[in-house]
Amino acid sequence: MIWELLQPFVEWIGNTAFGQWLGQSTDRIAWLFVMHLFGLTLLLGTTIVLSIRLLGLGLLKQQLAQLSRDVAILRTTGLVLMLISGALIFTGGAVSYFEGQWFRQKMMLLLIALLFNFTLFRKVTNAEEGRYSPTLNRITAVLALLLWFSVGISGRAIAFF
Repeated sequence: MIWELLQPFVEWIGNTAFGQWLGQSTDRIAWLFVMHLFGLTLLLGTTIVLSIRLLGLGLLKQQLAQLSRDVAILRTTGLVLMLISGALIFTGGAVSYFEGQWFRQKMMLLLIALLFNFTLFRKVTNAEEGRYSPTLNRITAVLALLLWFSVGISGRAIAFF
């Protein structure tokens, strides 16, 4: 139902002069994809680093909260870059993207990943050492990795299906 409600907006944004201008240039879209992948790399890379620490597989001498603060600017930069470039990529081909099942799956996963990132993941990674159980830390790490990699895989599948 939500998808049908968004359809008029998608058609409008795809038919704007800006949307047409973006979509008519493979060079512009290619550069946006480079920026999108760079943002995803920053976000996934820092998520992997924090997850390694949460899983107890490495970086054990560094306090988790300090590690989280150390990578925060990279995580935030990656997320912002990914969201802005993704929105621009979408604008250049709004109607065709919107109709695809993989795009819709990616958007649902992205929403879940963002909610998770700004709630449990942030709370656990910014907490004092030992505040949460090792089990919760491991579950948090695994969920973060599953969610963000699922977003990336779904995004990649858009091109193939």
